[in-house]
Amino acid sequence: MEQRIYGAIDLKSFYASVECVERGLDPLDACLVVADRSRSDRTICLAVSPALKHWGIPGRPRLFEVIRQVEEMNTLRRGWLRGRSFSGKSFLASQLGRDRTLEVDYITAMPHMQRYMEKSAQVLQVYLQFMAPEDIHVYSVDEVLLDLTPYLKSGGWTPYGLIREMIRQVLKETGITATAGIGTNLYLCKVAMDIVAKHMEPDRDGVRIASLTEKTYRQLLWDHCPLTDFWRIGPGITRKLQRYGMYTMGAVARMSLEDPDLLYHLFGVNAELLIDHAWGWEPCTLKDIRAYEPLSSSLGSGQVLQQPATAETARLLLWEMADLLALDLVKKHRVTDQLVLTLGYDRCNLEDPERRRSYRGKVAADHFGRPVPVHGHGSRNLPGGYTASGQVIREAALGLFHQVADPQLLIRKISLTAEHVKAPEALRLLGAETDLFAREEAPVYARGREEELQETILAIQDRYGKNALLRGSNLLPGAMTRERNGQVGGHRA
Repeated sequence: MEQRIYGAIDLKSFYASVECVERGLDPLDACLVVADRSRSDRTICLAVSPALKHWGIPGRPRLFEVIRQVEEMNTLRRGWLRGRSFSGKSFLASQLGRDRTLEVDYITAMPHMQRYMEKSAQVLQVYLQFMAPEDIHVYSVDEVLLDLTPYLKSGGWTPYGLIREMIRQVLKETGITATAGIGTNLYLCKVAMDIVAKHMEPDRDGVRIASLTEKTYRQLLWDHCPLTDFWRIGPGITRKLQRYGMYTMGAVARMSLEDPDLLYHLFGVNAELLIDHAWGWEPCTLKDIRAYEPLSSSLGSGQVLQQPATAETARLLLWEMADLLALDLVKKHRVTDQLVLTLGYDRCNLEDPERRRSYRGKVAADHFGRPVPVHGHGSRNLPGGYTASGQVIREAALGLFHQVADPQLLIRKISLTAEHVKAPEALRLLGAETDLFAREEAPVYARGREEELQETILAIQDRYGKNALLRGSNLLPGAMTRERNGQVGGHRA
């Protein structure tokens, strides 16, 4: 059986690099963060340029963390001046490295999500100059997985040479550089890129390319910490492993020999994947990924509000989200039979003495360890089974809100998800009864009218823009649909 060789390419600090190139700046030299400053200094930075990362700023900080760390850098540089003032300021790392009398400055760039998507599509076209579409899997807006195997013999390439030439062409056409990994399976190429390459010295273009086999993976990474650096291992899995003395992938591999039942007890069927990855194994191929069709999926959206909202305002926002969710189901020709709602309460509820006294619920800690009321969470099956009816989904969402929400608390986060999302055709194959706009109590003609209305709304919005046709409730104080229609991924398009 032919040994396959895979590659992974990750565009370096993609959003920040796009913003630098747009300004005629070198992404490796300019200090820049991508963040919407209008959302307060607590907003998360979507990207940090490599130059700022070199100064010790992490990849996804909150804006106030960037401000604080830059102030600390300038305090250190001020100490070098022995009482003298800075001679000026600069956001270029090359100038700051040469001249200690300069104050560290940086650019805060407003996100432009549509521009990033267009640039990502441009980069994909570069990859397609070298490879067929079936040998490329778009993992995210800035990352791809590649099957290099067919091109090594036919094109006379080495794995390193092919990846290097692809990155060089991307740099030439877009000004953006990349990090890459090569491996004998998809897991190894991803880990080579995520861990090994990012600890290598870059070449003159800022490119890092690392390679792993099962043998070198065990040699180089079995003792690597932390476990969260590895693909698909998050804090929850890490805590469970550490509870039983497993702090490295090598320890997980040893446990799979000594007591595999423990791993299956902790993680169920997912233990098989964890054990495979601990040994550097991954049987899945790009062909398997393309052929995969989930039996069901979910579809939803969430909002982190700029200001804490009363229950009344949150109810309006949820109504809008349910309306948009129904339209999204119709657009994708999908149906659902269940909604799940999660409400995140603001920490100010426990800082306000009056609300704190009246609150009798449980208290948890947020990401920063501060006390917050435990989130509200619930689910509701839709009456009549599978549907995409806007009326049914809106009513169910509001009913769920009254079931879940504490009316005395201010709400900061809202998440609404349609579960068990399926195509009507798939349900019919399974013998289930479904109607795209089913309602048990509605007369037959009402189904057709709602279907026509939903599809007409989508057609008008597709042609004239999402804000060309709105509901009256979208114009009420506190409504967000008009603003969200101008966003991509929760950020300005």
